[in-house]
Amino acid sequence: MVKLTINDKLVEVPEGTTVLEAARKVGVNIPTLCYYEAIKPYGGCRLCLVEVT
Repeated sequence: MVKLTINDKLVEVPEGTTVLEAARKVGVNIPTLCYYEAIKPYGGCRLCLVEVT
């Protein structure tokens, strides 16, 4: 399990979880156009960019 903080919310997720999936788990909305659970995320539109520190 990996622990991370998103907008001051602590979340623990399995290794390999995307930032988008972790954010959704704690109710943080990250706008997306291309993410669909049945296919692998592509990330070509860049709408879902986030800052990782």
